[in-house]
Amino acid sequence: MTSRVFGRRESLLPQELRAVTGVVAAALAWEALSRGGVLNPAYFPPTSQILQVLWRDFLGGDLALHTLATLGRLGGAFLLASLPGLGIGILMGLSTTLRRALDPYVAFLYPLPKVALLPLLLILLGVGNPAFVVTGSLTAFFQIVVNTMDAVRHVDPLLVEVGRNYGARGFRLFWKVLLPAALPGILTGLRLGLGLSLVTLIAVEFAIAKSGLGHLVWRSWQMLATPQMFAALLVVGGIGILLTRGLKGVQDRLLRWHPTVDVWA
Repeated sequence: MTSRVFGRRESLLPQELRAVTGVVAAALAWEALSRGGVLNPAYFPPTSQILQVLWRDFLGGDLALHTLATLGRLGGAFLLASLPGLGIGILMGLSTTLRRALDPYVAFLYPLPKVALLPLLLILLGVGNPAFVVTGSLTAFFQIVVNTMDAVRHVDPLLVEVGRNYGARGFRLFWKVLLPAALPGILTGLRLGLGLSLVTLIAVEFAIAKSGLGHLVWRSWQMLATPQMFAALLVVGGIGILLTRGLKGVQDRLLRWHPTVDVWA
């Protein structure tokens, strides 16, 4: 259920169509500025050229292989982060003792840029996918832990009391009352963690990997192959939109009962 506080008048265009219209307008403006020489075509090639390179390299070049490399690492990093992150976050939300014991470590490591741990992980795991995947997973892990813990801790006490009054105890209380009530925060943590994993992996691929979209962007920039660089950046952005929108869609389907508010619709 969605309620609008302000902006009760519906726009003539759906939100998605407005977004697409804005993107098309920006692409046309970029095309015109590049063709007209206002933007240096060597650094900002026309959008039509970028789209041609994107289509050509995805079908016959190595763009698809680099995309698969990044997606494989992202899938591994997200699984590695989400499974223990959810478990530890839930336990820290439920247990005051465990939260007091682990919270100082989480508070210390959470704001630390995880890319800074890459040299240490390279020493421990060697140069290769295991170190890249673990680095990508660490950012998401702490985000998921913090969101899950807060979501469990901030469940409305009235709901817990009602559940107890109806005889729910132990695991049944958790499954029937706590988990559904905490689910909005938990799913938001998963969505944020997925996006952070992608950002970290692209940075790692920039720095040291020999495959993946980050490596392709950096290699293209070094060769001043800017159409290839922008094509790879478009794929990174597309992956981010598809994955986060996909998880948002799952979240909306699971939480149809949960009210949301569009303050400025």
